[in-house]
This record gives sequence, structure tokens and C-alpha cells, in this order.
Amino acid sequence: MKKEIRISYRSFFAVCTGFLGLPVLLFLACYLKPYIGIPLALIILCALIFAVKDACKGQDLKPLDGKKTDITIPMGYFIGYLIFALFLSWFSGVGEYIVTFNDHHYRFAILNDLVSYKWPVIYDYSTQTNPQVIEYFSKTPGSNAAFVYYFTYWMPAALTGKVFGLTAARIALIIWNGLGIFLTLIGVSKYIGRASFTVPFCYFCFGGLDVIPNIIHDIIPYAEWNGMERWAPELAYMSNFAELTSVFHQCVPVFLAVTLIMISKNTRSVGLIGALILSYTPWGIIGLVPVALVSALRKEMREGGTRQLLKNLFTFQNIVSCIVLLFVFGALYMSNSASVSDKGFIFKYITNPALCILIYIAFIAVEVLPFALLLYKNEKKNALFLAAVIELCLIPLFKASFENDFCMRVSMAPRFILCILFARFLKDIYDADKIISSKKLKRKKKDILKMVLTVLVAIGMVYPAFNLSFYIAGCTATGEPIAADGVVSFGNIRDEEHLWNCTHNYMSEGYEDTFFFKYLVK
Repeated sequence: MKKEIRISYRSFFAVCTGFLGLPVLLFLACYLKPYIGIPLALIILCALIFAVKDACKGQDLKPLDGKKTDITIPMGYFIGYLIFALFLSWFSGVGEYIVTFNDHHYRFAILNDLVSYKWPVIYDYSTQTNPQVIEYFSKTPGSNAAFVYYFTYWMPAALTGKVFGLTAARIALIIWNGLGIFLTLIGVSKYIGRASFTVPFCYFCFGGLDVIPNIIHDIIPYAEWNGMERWAPELAYMSNFAELTSVFHQCVPVFLAVTLIMISKNTRSVGLIGALILSYTPWGIIGLVPVALVSALRKEMREGGTRQLLKNLFTFQNIVSCIVLLFVFGALYMSNSASVSDKGFIFKYITNPALCILIYIAFIAVEVLPFALLLYKNEKKNALFLAAVIELCLIPLFKASFENDFCMRVSMAPRFILCILFARFLKDIYDADKIISSKKLKRKKKDILKMVLTVLVAIGMVYPAFNLSFYIAGCTATGEPIAADGVVSFGNIRDEEHLWNCTHNYMSEGYEDTFFFKYLVK
């Protein structure tokens, strides 16, 4: 178990970009018209190859020493990370083999329809069997609708299901999702300097100190409280585990992309990484763009001067991937504008100015400030840290969608930066403790206070993950029904309570007149 595994950085980068790129290639080649999709897939494949070729070059384009860039992982951690990743993928509800939350009614339907229907997926209203659903669709002017959603993440599992059936697709999705988690754990270990238990701990548990407003609500209940992580009216930042249980198809690629950007040796593929994320989440890319820009402009990337910086940014893989993927997925997302029903600045929804300011301050104090204060001394010169904190302070000022997906999902990238930095912070404390205990040195009062605050923050942030885990494990043990049978298929919606979400977020009427379905798909 003490044996170490050495992974070349180029190989690791290739696997990571392959993980992000393969679903996109499948979408382009299989979902679009062959004479459009196949050439575009070949262009993106070339971009991926160029990215791998450039991975081990410095910003000055000179090859880097493999001994300095390679990743060394103890065998025990390698196996432990792999087991943890697959377990977390299953435990968070992917594949719907365990009790989880409401979103998985739709997640199961997405995979089921991608396996069962011909691509592109078009629904005929005549296949509905629920009387109330039939009545609803009888009042619509059209007779069919197209499936429109950010479903690229499901493509490898869906293709597996086309060949081997739905059960194989569900298992493939668990494994694919677990691979994304595993690669991120390896990448984070590379960034913080070594493998550590703090990496999976933070990946699983990182979140705000939502325990504080929840305790307040238990003592003094208030009407605006809507849930454990929705205690602030109109605003919510979700913990990592909450994201994994609801939008794994968005957060797993975003977390991996953030990690890749943070460990990249140059900026020659930063645009490609961002463009790939657009295919997984229109929300996540908004939060990732500032991260990518700051990463590209940080001090170590500007050492060769402005000319060299621009040369590395304007590469084939950066330019072409952004153009191709923005063209394709922008057209896809624009073919269903009904999914964003509400949008505007937050004071449009919290109309009392004093209350709006108070809620904003409380929200930042709970979700951002504790980590900003703990990390500031070590990370104050880290441009990514400063960018993440600023972005997280600005995001709550705007709302988009009824549930405010803008706040919840745009924040994924900057919050994961804090997650990585906090994992390093805890690892450094653990390493320092071993040195101090071996030398039997006494701590200063200031150090003791910092340690106490760190422990309290670490314990406090576990609250959402612990509660969600307790619910999942408890309900599974007692035989509660798995949340996967409320919809089953958007072509035959089982329970009418899901009708609004299905029609607004996943089905597009009048799709025939949209650019995407008129010119791009089969």
C-alpha cells in the first residue's frame, strides 16, 4: 500500500480532456446531420489533440521537465480515491439505484428517452396516457415537442444503452460520473502538493455555514425560510454534495474544468476547456469564464510578455472550439427560451431596500466570508482566490429562473476554487501539526484561536452534506420509494405534478422553426 503510482501530466491531461470531450464528440457526430456533425466533431477532435500536444509546454513553449510536472499518488490513496468516487456517484443518486431527491424524476427520464427514442428526440403528444396531461396538451396549438436540455453528459451512457439496454446505461452513467469525480480528486491532489484525506473530505462536504441560519430558524422561525440551503429569500449557494444529488451533469464537469485550469502549465487550451463546459451547462460557463480569464492573465502566465500571452491564447484549439461549440450549443439552448421564466436584479424581487441589503449581507456572511477570512493570509496574492471571492459577492445581485439557477449554478466554479484552496489549507495545517507535535513545540494563543475557528468552520460546513446523507441512507434503509418514477418519460408523463417542469425545462414546442432543429439536427 506504500507503493506510489506515477502519472505523467500529459497522460492525465489527455484523459481529463477526453472525459470532457467524448460526450461532445458523440453529440456532434450522432445528434446532428452527418454532413454537419461529423466535420465539426473532427475539428473538435483535432483541437483536443493539439491541446494534449501542448499540455507539457511552459508559457514560453519550452518542454517542461516531466519529473516536475508528473503526478505521484500513493497506491493507497489511488485506490481510496477510486472507491470513494464510485461510491459517491452511486450514493448521490446517479442511475437512480438509491433514494434521492426530486430532480431524479427528470434525470431518469432524460436517460430513458435518450436510450428509447430516435435522435433527435421528438415527442408526439398522442403517446401521453395520464388524463390530466392529455387535457393539458389538448389545449396547446401543436401536436408535438422536441427534447431540449443540456443533456450532453448523458451521451456515453445513452449510446451504451442503445446497444445493451437501459440497465447497462444506468450502470455506465454511474461509472462515467465516478470517473469524473476520480479525475478531479487526482487533479486537486496535484494542485495542493500531495494526496490527502482533505481532498475527498472537501469534495464531499464543502459548503457554507448554513447551520447558523437553520439554528436561528429552529429558535425563531421565519416565513422566508424555504429549506436547509434555501434559508435566504431568492438566494442560495448549494453545497458540493447537494449539487451532486441534483445537477451532477453540470457540477462534475465544472469541478474538473476548474481543476484543469488551476493546474495548467500554459493558456494554450484554456478556451477549449471553457468551450467544452458550455455543452454541459449554460449556467456553469458564466461562472467559469471569469475564472479562466483570471487564470490566463495571472502573473506566471504573463512572464513572456504580452505578445507571448496573446500567442498562447489565440491558438487553434482555443479559437475554433469556442466558435464551433458556441454556434452549436447556443443554437440548442435558444430553441427553448421558456426555461428562464424570471430574470432581473435581486431588488426586483426583494422590493424593500433595507431588507434586501440585510439579506445580502447575511448571505455573504454565511456563504463566503468564513472561507475568505481563513484563506486570506495564505491566498491574498492568489488571483484565482480574489476572483472567486469577488465573483461570489457579485452573483447574488442577479436572479434568473424561478428557482434562481443563476445563483445556484453560476457559483459552482468560484465556489470550487475555494473548495480546493480550503482543502490545501486543511492539509497544510495537518502537515504543520505533525511537525509541531514531533518537535513538541507550544502553540501561540493566536494559532490556537485560528485552529479553533478552522475546526468550527469545517464542522459547520459539514451540516448540509450530513443531513442529506442521513436522509438518503435512512430512507433507503427503511425502503422508501426511489424518486425516479414520477415522470419516467417526457413522452408519457406519469404524474401530472411534474407537468410544469417537464414542459418548461425539457420540452420545446414550435421547435421546427428554430435554427437548431431547422438546419442542424437530422
